[in-house]
Amino acid sequence: MSIAIAPNDRPFVLVVALDLADTDSGGYALDQATRVAARVPGSQLHVLHVTASDVTADTLGLLRHYVSAKASALDGPKQQNVAVHVRKGEPAREIVQLASDLSADMILVGTHKPPHLKSLFAGSTSERVIASAACPVLVAGPRPKPQPSHIIVIEAACPECVQARSATAGREWWCARHSEHHSVLAHHHMYSYESDIPFASHDYSISASGTD
Repeated sequence: MSIAIAPNDRPFVLVVALDLADTDSGGYALDQATRVAARVPGSQLHVLHVTASDVTADTLGLLRHYVSAKASALDGPKQQNVAVHVRKGEPAREIVQLASDLSADMILVGTHKPPHLKSLFAGSTSERVIASAACPVLVAGPRPKPQPSHIIVIEAACPECVQARSATAGREWWCARHSEHHSVLAHHHMYSYESDIPFASHDYSISASGTD
């Protein structure tokens, strides 16, 4: 009995499903799918949008424009084989059916839900795709939220330190309470005090008048 062996020269086929009405999760899924496909030479990326209304050329054109804009923003591979599809029907069924039609190697779907397994899959399109697909399914999302910018907290000047600087004309930088603390943090802050300008020049390395 002979065993049929599938040819190993067929392209890697990836189906990514996105909803044009939810470009946040769908866009993130497309970003990740593009990156996956770019790592497999000669791969094929098929982008699918499922609609509840009739399929029109306008919808297909909108999907083409969206995919093209995303690829440009990602500076994606210019020679990548990409196809766009618009189908009418129930999303999970149409996603799995297209993957079956193409003998896809992987399906990638997006989600905007938080990364808790119970809430992520229960009753979702992702759950139905995973249950029905004959190939691995990768769920991408939710899109990471931007991290808040770092807030720099500036401490108010110590009144006693300010008084010490004023009283010594800058020769003493810290008050008695802070001088011990800053002496432990050597080279955290170095300063040099001179009474006259221009500064005296030396052929040797500058010695700081104080460190903290």
